[in-house]
Amino acid sequence: MIHNALAGKTVLVTRGKEQAASFSAKLRAVGAVPVEIPLIAIRPAAAPEAVAAFVERLGEYRWLIFTSANAVRFFFPHVSLPRPLPEIAVVGRKTAAALAEHGLSPALVPDDYTARRLADLLMPRVKQGDRVLFVKGNLARPTLPEALRNAGAAVDEFTVYETDLDESGRERLLSLLRRRELDAVTLMSPSAVDSLVRLLDKEADALLSGVAVACIGPVTKEAAERAGIPVHICPTDYTTDGIIKAMEQYFSMEGR
Repeated sequence: MIHNALAGKTVLVTRGKEQAASFSAKLRAVGAVPVEIPLIAIRPAAAPEAVAAFVERLGEYRWLIFTSANAVRFFFPHVSLPRPLPEIAVVGRKTAAALAEHGLSPALVPDDYTARRLADLLMPRVKQGDRVLFVKGNLARPTLPEALRNAGAAVDEFTVYETDLDESGRERLLSLLRRRELDAVTLMSPSAVDSLVRLLDKEADALLSGVAVACIGPVTKEAAERAGIPVHICPTDYTTDGIIKAMEQYFSMEGR
């Protein structure tokens, strides 16, 4: 028998289809009931020839940077290994794990999984004129490349994937919320927040009343609060394991 504060709780998983399965499996392992309704869709944003062109120029760069696992997944299938590579810096364990699938380890992973922290660690290591390739999604913030340019680096930004609103589950989501069948909603990125706000529209306040909103980290939390969504749960470890633990702590409180 599972004894856990999340046992029996219905948790909305809003990740894209490719990433939802592993999170749902972890939720089931602690007795929760995951409901998968992707709020975003991840698609390639560059033609294979464009990716190949950057791959051929990798020898020109001092650093290769990824701030998401999706950037790794859309870039490295076009890289024939083994081959000489720049030093690689990533944000987060998930991005490092995606890199490990190709037999590679990053030279730099910040302890705080944010682009700002990675920029702080990289700037002392970047010399005037060093070339940096930042492989990213279309919604990546300018914080990191701006900081590196201010430190004297020559930064090329390559958008390898794009994030779009996924409206396919809108009616199901509205139905679940109207019937009060969700105990928690998990938001794993600012783009997921934006999608949720657009899908719920003027009903957001009423529909989310009584539902625990869990954000993966401070950047997503900030986006939610800026959109007027109260955030009840935000882990100090910005991972799926961290958000599950934080939800367990939240629902273990008396009366939850």
